[in-house]
Amino acid sequence: MQVDGAGLHFPAGHEGSGDVLFDGHHAWSYTVTPREAGGEVQVSWPVRMRQWLDGASAVVVREGETELFSGEVVFGSGEGRVAFLDKSGIPVMIDKWGLLQRPFSGRDASVVEQMVDITDQILDVMRTECGVEGWIAFGTLLGAAREGAVIGHDSDIDLAYLSDRETPAEMTRELFEVARALRRHGMKVVSKSGAFITVVFTSPDGGQSSIDVYTCFYVGADLYETATVRRAVPRSAILPLTELEFEGRMLPAPADPDTMLAVSYGPGWRVPDPSFKHDPGPEVTERFDGWFSSVMRQRRDWERFLAEESSDETPPPSDFVGWAGERLAPAAYVVDVGTGNGQDALTLATQGWRVLGLDYSRQSWRIAARTARRSDLPARFEQVNLYDLRDVLTRGALVSREASALKAVYCRELLETLDPDGLSAFWSLTAMVLSGGGSLYVESLALSRTDAIELHRVRGGGRVRPLDPRTVEDAVVAAGGRVVERENVVAGTAAVAGGARTRWRLHAQWPVVTDRSTPEEELE
Repeated sequence: MQVDGAGLHFPAGHEGSGDVLFDGHHAWSYTVTPREAGGEVQVSWPVRMRQWLDGASAVVVREGETELFSGEVVFGSGEGRVAFLDKSGIPVMIDKWGLLQRPFSGRDASVVEQMVDITDQILDVMRTECGVEGWIAFGTLLGAAREGAVIGHDSDIDLAYLSDRETPAEMTRELFEVARALRRHGMKVVSKSGAFITVVFTSPDGGQSSIDVYTCFYVGADLYETATVRRAVPRSAILPLTELEFEGRMLPAPADPDTMLAVSYGPGWRVPDPSFKHDPGPEVTERFDGWFSSVMRQRRDWERFLAEESSDETPPPSDFVGWAGERLAPAAYVVDVGTGNGQDALTLATQGWRVLGLDYSRQSWRIAARTARRSDLPARFEQVNLYDLRDVLTRGALVSREASALKAVYCRELLETLDPDGLSAFWSLTAMVLSGGGSLYVESLALSRTDAIELHRVRGGGRVRPLDPRTVEDAVVAAGGRVVERENVVAGTAAVAGGARTRWRLHAQWPVVTDRSTPEEELE
């Protein structure tokens, strides 16, 4: 095989999984499958890696114990050595999802010590305040069973517990109770589904770390472990819990770790495979999604897309920001839903509007937020999840109480990316924000189903769907608004029916409410 600036080049028919090391640093794990048409197989470097691929490096490609390539490779300018380090000097790698991670192998021992301390706290809160017994699971259990320590290429700690609740709704409420208890102890908790939460915190080296908590349960004889496993496993494989040594501590573990690891990773779990991916079938994932939904649908795809879009330089603001700016009231408080990289929000803030940028992605607006702070601009950025109704209703209530009589919702290239429940949540949020009066500004990409599939293939990111502008107009009316201006909506409708893709715009208004007396007060 060969290695160059484009990626890894394998001979015809090659398949397998392996690791790529740069000057001894494990930076990426890959999986390669043969081409149907035969010939050389190329695996391109992930876009997230390319910002570091400048300079020379001793590159090693290996699959298990077999070394496929070893040699000096020059990338980009060829100056200096390739170094996979973040801005804090922490070694990074690209994980199997194409996302940036800080593996344990490159972090200070104090990071792991802190994580184990917090793990102890989480387990104690779960046991004493919520009545559930947690244990180390998945990659953490794997590391404990192999060598009593973290796995070098891993980056977080996994915990699980067995719920005895009878329905998914009861299990979801149980996990909400766990999350609330952890928050009472000062922990930051992110809900990811009705059966999956994450505790996030800043480590001593300045990087972010996380601990995942999963609900496990039985349906008949089948054990469900998150949305990855449905297997007939005896309860005796889990209970009563035992203990395993992990980083010098004794932590709770399943009664039969071998069985639980074989269920999750297969019979070869003792052999390290950094590129391993859980690959459950639709009979597991679709049922699990129906039970617990997911508040992180395609988030990794959008985060990867936004990161790649900004990998070379920050994109400029859109043309739509000028169109909306010509129509915005001078004193409006602008809520930019789906702010992306935040450049439109920054532009509006530069022109004097107060702006709140909201996005599903957890990282895309970080540079914009830093720019706003340093330049003292009236813009702030936060995360919102349109697939989490609790988050939507809480956010809507908070924004509606902001000290501004007139508000505006700004929305560009968002509606066509949402599942039906996400669309419904967007309109709920909009109705709450504009309940006292204001305007909505929408720009959307209209395209046919065939065009949407092709765009996703070429551009990446999450899915984009055909969205008829007429359904958006109906939703405006249902949410209490009135469309006052349309641009290119006829062409947008034609595009959805099979015509050329196009952009369309819409401006709607909500009446200003001057009398907020309650119905009871009106009767008096």
